[in-house]
Amino acid sequence: MLVVEIDAGAEAENDDLLRLFGFGEVRTVEARRWLAQQLGSEEIAVEVQDLEGLEEEILRLLATFPPERVLSAYTPEQRLAGLSPEQRMAGLSPEQRLAGLSPEQVLLALPDDVLRALSDAYVDTLSAEARAAIRARIGR
Repeated sequence: MLVVEIDAGAEAENDDLLRLFGFGEVRTVEARRWLAQQLGSEEIAVEVQDLEGLEEEILRLLATFPPERVLSAYTPEQRLAGLSPEQRMAGLSPEQRLAGLSPEQVLLALPDDVLRALSDAYVDTLSAEARAAIRARIGR
């Protein structure tokens, strides 16, 4: 009987296909492509939940790709799902945070103390919705 440690054998032979079955980092596009073909093949006829450790292997494989490439497979909504508003806005300048908002929406983003400093004459120039929202927040 011959026993071979997969990681050591893969390194010694520089065999990326063998690395797929160990813990070494896959280095070639060909090996990734082969694994993707095998995972997507209908010929395998195995239920995904029956493949023990598959999720870990897929995550390990995904980690070899640049994050931009992995994220390009998802819609912007899918990329942001599960993030808090603070996490979604992290790293953005104030100008970037307000980009695309109307002047009235920018006003509604201001703190209540700043809204209280607005004159009634100015508030009266705003749309009915903006006036109602400001007055509800500042109590006048």
